Amino acid sequence: MNKIKIGFIILLIPLLAFVSHKYYISSTKIEFKKESETVQITMHFFIDDLQETINSTYNKNIELALPNEPKLIDSLIINYISKKFEVDLNGINKDYLYIGKEYKIDEIYLYLEIKNIDSINSIEVKNNMLMETFPDQQNIIQLYINNIKKTFLLTNQKDKDLLNF
Repeated sequence: MNKIKIGFIILLIPLLAFVSHKYYISSTKIEFKKESETVQITMHFFIDDLQETINSTYNKNIELALPNEPKLIDSLIINYISKKFEVDLNGINKDYLYIGKEYKIDEIYLYLEIKNIDSINSIEVKNNMLMETFPDQQNIIQLYINNIKKTFLLTNQKDKDLLNF
């Protein structure tokens, strides 16, 4: 009986190795604040995923979430976002302002803002962040615009989506 149990465990261990799979996912909340004429953007990533991507993209060896981070880290993050994340409002590509970042345990939140927006008739979002490092990366975009809530799922196969109002 014990030999059967031991044999079963020996067969089960290699199978469990395939069950352990890391998911690569981020979320981005985009909210239109009509009263302040701004679009507020909050991006949410796992620190290690963003760190690995920035290190491989820029051939660096930085570590995020350390006390007294050098300003270089913000510069690298800003540069990376500008190459991988785009927002078109009413058919026009919009620049956004990097407000800052915040760390919470093993997560990083990035804050962006688009100013002087009085109305939105359409929004197109492109987000292929982390996809060059993690081909299975999925970026969830949550839109809160004109009293409408909509969610996009962006992947390597489809890294942008459009919503008309």
